[in-house]
Amino acid sequence: MRSGFTSYLGREAIQTRKGTAAVMDFEKDLVLGRHFLIGTVEIPPYIIIKRDHNGTLLQVDGFVHQIVQFLAKKFQFTYEYVEPPNGITGSCVNKTCNGLIGMLIRGEIDMIATGLAMTLSRFHMIDYTFPFESDPITLLIPYPKKDSTLKSILKPFSTEVWILLVLSMVIYAYLMSWAGYLRARWFNRSYHGTTDNLESSREIARQPGKFADDIMFLLSVLVNPGNHIPPGFGEAFRILVAVWCLIAVVISNSYNTSIKSFLTLPKYRPVIKSLNDLTENSKYSFAAKKHSSVWSNMIEAQTGPFAKIGELLRKHPENSLDILDDDKDYVIYQKKVLAQFQSSNLFVIQEDMKSSGKCRLYTAEKPFDELKISFGLPKNSHIENHFLSHELMWLKQSGILQYWKNSYWPRANRCSAPISTKPASNTERLTLNYLSGAFLLLCAGMLVSLASFAAELIRNYCRTKRSSTSK
Repeated sequence: MRSGFTSYLGREAIQTRKGTAAVMDFEKDLVLGRHFLIGTVEIPPYIIIKRDHNGTLLQVDGFVHQIVQFLAKKFQFTYEYVEPPNGITGSCVNKTCNGLIGMLIRGEIDMIATGLAMTLSRFHMIDYTFPFESDPITLLIPYPKKDSTLKSILKPFSTEVWILLVLSMVIYAYLMSWAGYLRARWFNRSYHGTTDNLESSREIARQPGKFADDIMFLLSVLVNPGNHIPPGFGEAFRILVAVWCLIAVVISNSYNTSIKSFLTLPKYRPVIKSLNDLTENSKYSFAAKKHSSVWSNMIEAQTGPFAKIGELLRKHPENSLDILDDDKDYVIYQKKVLAQFQSSNLFVIQEDMKSSGKCRLYTAEKPFDELKISFGLPKNSHIENHFLSHELMWLKQSGILQYWKNSYWPRANRCSAPISTKPASNTERLTLNYLSGAFLLLCAGMLVSLASFAAELIRNYCRTKRSSTSK
């Protein structure tokens, strides 16, 4: 299907371009009828290589291969792909280059066609054509873990809210316990009736379990605001219970609303969020293919996060990978996070999902860099560069590149689809800012209750004094 479309595009392109002066005849002569040695390495989805069981190259496919094949048919040249012995794109240190870059400089190949990223060190040594693609750099990480539903029980409220709630319950239970005890001990017998009733009330108020009973009562009001309210020992007690019941309605309704959201909309926790999470003591280590564009940028960086990662790569040379034969093994079993093109990471995720049927890999949602992709030519190849860049721009503006990109780029699936690692607005934790009014009302209730208790003491004292005087 792709080859048929390519042939169709070739015919249409020639017909469209016939009679135009966009490409000069002497530029066409540079490619017509020639045989090119094109250096390449496998970087899906740009170049996808199929091999036999001995590792011999059988077939080359991919986004960049479609560009090469189209140009070959259009301008009637032949080509063959050449791979570097070490299988790397190459980097340049002190004007000494390896991999495909070194082969191009030495004249062993005519051009580089793969996911070749434009970097400063390479720019000094080779020429780049028009950048036909831009690809973010992301981290390939294990699939995010779902937070435990047990933790979700505590998530509706922030830590300070839980602390204040428990503290308020203890203080209220303490005040209620003492309100009952002091009322029974100090107030006159007429409130309780007989002396036996008075002594009985005092004994009840002195019982060690009274405080625990008050705690359970307050907790039951929170869980079930419609719970039966037992009669108290005066206005102070009634005010405490009334305020607590009012606050219980606010607290319980707020909690019930939030807990449903946290349980039905679980939060996923990524193992790595950004480069800043990758430190010397982190559980996962940063890894990249040696002499790749990402690796070179980290090693060459002098300041910032890239320089810190470069230092880690120098300290742990085992994380500078010579080959990437099994990406998922490095990530899942060796606790490494791979820095690659986002398209390559999505390709790996898609292939792993097809083979395992599970979501085991994920790409960090926030890219930490973005690189331009182009063809590589020997230095000072001005005429060839002008010709190739012109054709690449035409392919891009005509929409043909987008068509090929749609054919080869990994499609969205359940494993690569973005996962929100933050709670949605309806699952936001309730902090003290939201519930400060409720706790202020609790404090006001305590003060009013204490004032009421003091008023009761004064009234009781006056009543007792009047009784003594009359006798």
